[in-house]
Amino acid sequence: MGAFVGIDLGTTYSVVAYVNPQGRPEIIPNEFGKATVPSVVAFDAHGYLVGDEAKERQATGDPEVVSFFKRSMGDPYALYTFAGQDYTPTTLSALVLKHLKAQAEKHLGETVTDAVITVPAYFTHNQRKATIEAGEQAGLHVLKVISEPTAAALAYGLRPGSAQREQRVLVYDLGGGTFDISLISISANDLTVLATEGDHNLGGKDWDDRLIAYLEEQFVQEFDSEFVGDDINELRVQAEKLKHALSVRQSADIRVHASGHTGTYTVTRELFEQLTSDLMERTRLLTERVLAEQKMQWSDLAGVLPVGGSTRMPMVHTFIKQMSGKPAMGGINPDEAVALGAAIQATMEMEQQNQTVYLLSGRKRTTDVIAHSLGMIAVSEDRSRYLNSILIRKNLPIPTAQTRPYKMKLRRSGDTQLEVFLTQGESDDPQQCVYLGRYVFDQFPSVPGDEVTLDISYAYDKNGVVNVSAIERSTRTPLRLDIQEVPADVPARFLESPDAHTAVNHEHLTIYLAFDLSGSMSGTPLREAQRAAEAFVQQCDLTTTSIGLISFSDTVLVELNATQDERQLYRAIRNLQIGRTGYSNKAHPFKHIYRLLKDVRGLRYAIVLADGVWLHQQAAIREAKRCHKEQIEVIAVGFGAADEAFLQAIASSTEQSLFTDLNSLTETFSTIAQEITEKRSGGSSLYL
Repeated sequence: MGAFVGIDLGTTYSVVAYVNPQGRPEIIPNEFGKATVPSVVAFDAHGYLVGDEAKERQATGDPEVVSFFKRSMGDPYALYTFAGQDYTPTTLSALVLKHLKAQAEKHLGETVTDAVITVPAYFTHNQRKATIEAGEQAGLHVLKVISEPTAAALAYGLRPGSAQREQRVLVYDLGGGTFDISLISISANDLTVLATEGDHNLGGKDWDDRLIAYLEEQFVQEFDSEFVGDDINELRVQAEKLKHALSVRQSADIRVHASGHTGTYTVTRELFEQLTSDLMERTRLLTERVLAEQKMQWSDLAGVLPVGGSTRMPMVHTFIKQMSGKPAMGGINPDEAVALGAAIQATMEMEQQNQTVYLLSGRKRTTDVIAHSLGMIAVSEDRSRYLNSILIRKNLPIPTAQTRPYKMKLRRSGDTQLEVFLTQGESDDPQQCVYLGRYVFDQFPSVPGDEVTLDISYAYDKNGVVNVSAIERSTRTPLRLDIQEVPADVPARFLESPDAHTAVNHEHLTIYLAFDLSGSMSGTPLREAQRAAEAFVQQCDLTTTSIGLISFSDTVLVELNATQDERQLYRAIRNLQIGRTGYSNKAHPFKHIYRLLKDVRGLRYAIVLADGVWLHQQAAIREAKRCHKEQIEVIAVGFGAADEAFLQAIASSTEQSLFTDLNSLTETFSTIAQEITEKRSGGSSLYL
């Protein structure tokens, strides 16, 4: 039997720990004696590097370096390309885990075979599955995935001399890329999660981004010069150091280099807190939602336990005291607590599997909860609309299961299938849910008559991963299940009435706005692009038009699937941010555009906005032409440093390649919307 460890697989930093022979959890340091390993991967002709050396290369502007990929975990269409090879967030995470495995093996002197890996409490089914897959790719048997706040609370509850009376603790987990808030009950023998909330797109990186945006604005005002290429990578590293400095000092200086200029700026802690006050407010809203759902007051809590490296910022401790009326709880290292708790959980898992009692002091049973309600798409009682019917509500203990009966008629041809769309989300609106897949049951048994009753079981396992099965009730025959990818027209298809006529007066129109949000779009360009997008929406008839939103730079993010909901569209446009997909121009949107539109009926358009030169132009042109062949119309709009010849190559025709200036962007998008509408109505062709 090999060794086992606990791993905190973080967005910015990762940590590995084990339980030592004395029964105490202990951090395994890396080769530099550090507890934390940067979750950064660098590629070169010799292979790849993980950790501190990769982060150093990132600081020098090396383009073959990737970080923050955990935010895209579970997205099958998120790809990073290095040296002609594609990597998913899962494969990149596997490289980090493999590095941590080797680090532990060197320290322990034996092979590491098993691990508990932590995930944000608010990770979905797909994200948790991807984490397990990453562990398996790294050569680990994943004993369990455990939520980060739960692991931290486990470490807290097993401190030497910790109180044995029951207490309720709010774990405030602000990491580099994610935020979770969990209400946890800790007693002498048990640790029970009562409720959880979170945002896996909120973390220390967002605080860094605010500093970057501020420094960019100051630099542009002083030198009238934009950040390009490697400048933004250097600034990102400096901004993180500045954030750390402001955690111990009231003010700090930073030197910014770009485009041959150097600017020196002083940033105070007060200014930093002003720049990020809305981010702190987002954590407050989620925290109060947890308490409200459990009908609890701040006075019901023993305190708030800060976890994650980003809670070292003084504003977090000030905020916790303002919220709770008590100082933040201490006694554990916020960088190490999650990994230590994972090591404790790994020991308990091994005890259960091997029925061997390890020397672990103060062991506790842990009970986690479901972070997201599980539902399926159903038809409303009056058959006027589709809705998300919740099967298992969030904050129930896991593992848990529900079985529901379902009656259906069999086809005489014998090729009966049952199609189920599973969702995660709290709203009854299908547009507000995450789709886990298209679950198709077949191989129905032969039964008398043409109607069967199925017992369909829906379950969350101990990892928070969804499992579905079905049996025919009279024969107890299990049906075969085929889990397929979500079709491109989902959730858009559920906007229609279930009884809608298949024939319509004119074709439906589906449009994706794809915006280049690299670093050069910071400030005024982003604001003008948002104004142009809003003007475009205003010119469209949303009763017959669906509009989606895509952003891209180093990676691609589908900000909003095509929808006719105006509120969602404006919210998505207002929420566009620089840095969420990186800062350079490595990615292009056409693979996503093709996937999203290839199976959609009616007229289909992609309007692509670019303000600079993309790094992989030939790959973009090749995929754009694949869209053309599928009769997906591509309109290319450029300004600033955009390459006009490239715009013509990706557009469906020369008339659909437009070069404009920033001040005319809104007018250009309004005109495009009007011309598309006219073409759809049978008017003139699209000449702009």
